[in-house]
Amino acid sequence: MNGIRGFFFVGLLLWSLTGTACQRPVHEQESPTADVQTRTLLLTPEQQGTIGLTTEKVMTQKARPTITSFGRVIPRLQGRVQVASPVAGRITSRSANIIPALGASVQRGQLLAEVEQTYTASEQVQLDVGAQGAAGTTQEAKAALEAALAEYQRSQRLFQDKIVSRKRVEEAKAAWLQTQSRYETAQRQQASYRAAIAAGGESPRRFPLITPLAGTVVQAEITAGQQVDTSTPLFIIADLSKVWIEAPVFEGDLDRINRKSTATIHSVGDEPLSWTGKPIYAGAVVDPIKRTVNLLYAVDNISGQLRLGMSVTVVIPAGSEKQVMMVPEAALIESGKGKGIMYMRRSPTVFTEEEVTIGMRQDGLAAVEGEVKEGEEIVVVGVTELFGKVPGRLLAEGE
Repeated sequence: MNGIRGFFFVGLLLWSLTGTACQRPVHEQESPTADVQTRTLLLTPEQQGTIGLTTEKVMTQKARPTITSFGRVIPRLQGRVQVASPVAGRITSRSANIIPALGASVQRGQLLAEVEQTYTASEQVQLDVGAQGAAGTTQEAKAALEAALAEYQRSQRLFQDKIVSRKRVEEAKAAWLQTQSRYETAQRQQASYRAAIAAGGESPRRFPLITPLAGTVVQAEITAGQQVDTSTPLFIIADLSKVWIEAPVFEGDLDRINRKSTATIHSVGDEPLSWTGKPIYAGAVVDPIKRTVNLLYAVDNISGQLRLGMSVTVVIPAGSEKQVMMVPEAALIESGKGKGIMYMRRSPTVFTEEEVTIGMRQDGLAAVEGEVKEGEEIVVVGVTELFGKVPGRLLAEGE
């Protein structure tokens, strides 16, 4: 009897071990590995509401390939002037009340400042020496004139007596007229020196600085009482109602660009503004270091929101339009090298993660290629939560 019981217990033990070994492969087959590869997620309506998940439909539309360049705002070639002093001198004290501030708007013909000029001792000596030289030149020219006149009159009498030819009379007349011109020039020079000496002795001479252009003061290197010369610009006035955008483009992209098409200019910031740039020039020289060519676009800037030196983004057309799948850029998580990830709604609670190739961009949209069809729903708000901290669970196979 005891032998039968021992045999029963041994059999039961063997059956238990065999059953456990047979069940282990079944447990391994329930592993979610296959579901991880499909990147399928289940989100309840409550979870979707928690992250504020919203979707939009994939659309097909025409888009044009573009090249994006990072440019800067520069003044127009004829829209910028420098104002310098016509003489060496000192900025008058009354200029303190009229010198415009940096960034101020000025009108054409507006008085910017006054320069007061006075003769130094050396300049006064030069004037005196010059005046004496002019007086001597005048006396010499007067004596030559009197001699030439006498010779002309003498040749006329001899011609009447038929002693000399008419040619001799004409030569004498020409000589007289030349000496008369030299005498008059010497007189004017002498009068100029006298006037300068008289003005220097009476009161300082003042010269107004006038702007030849209506615009904005972009540089003002001047203060009342400052000593100035003729070589240093005191003001730079720029007309900012229309500015130029300088956009460098790599030489390898030049053949793709339509140089006659307008470009879209965007400011840098969280809420960028946009302008239309009209092409005016394409550089003919390639930068030897950067290997780029500068393109210039004219932009209307009546509002003054574009400032000189400002960095901007320039979107330049680079080909003809074509039909592509477009999605909001907010729906993409970019992984680099033109690739990205999107989340597609497959049912009210089921979402899949899809890898796509990102193409051209336009007005906040991006062209994509991959397992995407027109009309399918993609997640726009909540993408980061799905990619990072996924509020859901992986579906088991067949669920």
